[in-house]
Amino acid sequence: MKVTKDGNVYKVARITGPKHNFLGLTLSGAEVPSLTVKRLQVDDGGVYAGTLDEQQLVEAVRRGVTEANQKFGTHFYITKLQYVVTDTPDPSVYSLLAQKIVEAAWRGTTQMVSPVSSS
Repeated sequence: MKVTKDGNVYKVARITGPKHNFLGLTLSGAEVPSLTVKRLQVDDGGVYAGTLDEQQLVEAVRRGVTEANQKFGTHFYITKLQYVVTDTPDPSVYSLLAQKIVEAAWRGTTQMVSPVSSS
């Protein structure tokens, strides 16, 4: 899985055989009163994996962000969440995807710039 960043949105997809999941998150260093959920539609040729329970998905993503924050010593909060409504309904996968996104955000904030030496 490769996390990409498009503007301020971190995106990750996981495709394993017939199962497919996409998650997009906008993160903040400050807690927000509520997050915005954006439901994405994809023309999947009529293939529908099942019914995603949005409440379970949001809870799983929050759990993944919390676990990753504990692991990396970060304090990221979700401001916006994107998912594809026809994706495979598996909350544990969304928790994993959220952890991968926080890890990518953590790496992005901890990359050191080597000092320039004057000759």
